[in-house]
Amino acid sequence: MMPDQNAPSESGRQAEVTASGRLIQLGSGEGALDGSNTTRRMRKHQRMRGLAMLPTALTLGNAISGIAALIELTKAYAYMVAGDSEGVFVRLGYAALLIGAGMLCDALDGKVARMTATTGRFGAELDSLCDAVTFGVVPALMIRVAGDFFFAHGSGIEFDTKILWAVSGLYACCAILRLARYNVETDEEDDHTSFRGLPSPAAAASIAGFVLALSWLHHTFAGFSAQPWPWILRFAFPVVCLFIGVMMVTRIRYVHLFNRLVTRKQSLRTMVVFLVLLTGVVVFSDYWRLTLPALMLVYVISGPAYFAYRFLRGRGLLGRRLAVAERKRKRDERVARQNQV
Repeated sequence: MMPDQNAPSESGRQAEVTASGRLIQLGSGEGALDGSNTTRRMRKHQRMRGLAMLPTALTLGNAISGIAALIELTKAYAYMVAGDSEGVFVRLGYAALLIGAGMLCDALDGKVARMTATTGRFGAELDSLCDAVTFGVVPALMIRVAGDFFFAHGSGIEFDTKILWAVSGLYACCAILRLARYNVETDEEDDHTSFRGLPSPAAAASIAGFVLALSWLHHTFAGFSAQPWPWILRFAFPVVCLFIGVMMVTRIRYVHLFNRLVTRKQSLRTMVVFLVLLTGVVVFSDYWRLTLPALMLVYVISGPAYFAYRFLRGRGLLGRRLAVAERKRKRDERVARQNQV
């Protein structure tokens, strides 16, 4: 005689299949309560499924910002050829702001994906492709257009153009290599509190901030376009942009500021420093084209500065004492394990 499949089991529990195909065990006396819990879980799952497209939409918003920035840079180049300096300033500013919009989308898409439990390989690859456009191609083209506008256009020196092409190409290659290495070396259990190498969004923001500062100086002070500033920029601009690009492919550690400030409990000292910086930005809001580039420059230099500090500390007296203390601790742990055996 075949057993009745609808009859309850010996333990007085029966299996219920939800719409997602997941088996949920219900007790004979708790069916109503468990059924209501199942309904709530199903509704929550449906809400999460409805939000699954939000991280992808934010990532594509990053790509749209990059494409719009490319369009603005082509318009800036057209204005430069036509001799309209005011149009060049406006279009360079729009391109820099669009890079900032791409940074905002890039900062939010991963956070939203983890909140909605929709992280996956597809999202990581799509994010890298969009980052390659917004934080790789756009800053490289900005280096070329801004450099040509500030000191190379009309100078009659062909070598300037060659240097700008070389620096912009190297920057784009460094950004793409940085993104590819990040995908290979970062696993799902990473706490995302630091980076190995300057992150590509911060590098792009540094380039955009540098161009914004030069635009403000060029537009505010009439003497900035006269000598010796074009000759100074002829050396400083390519060197700074190349330095930012190379920092992306180094192993120097950089702090993930967004995750450090949002996802971790902060000490009083950290909050005080953050409030002081925020107050400074508000006070000097009329000069935001200088304050934001200055903050990005501090972030770019923070990695090499901390690396130099660690190197000098390791080679000094304090470093030797720390090494001796570490060897003693390991020796004590080894002896303790041997005694336990």
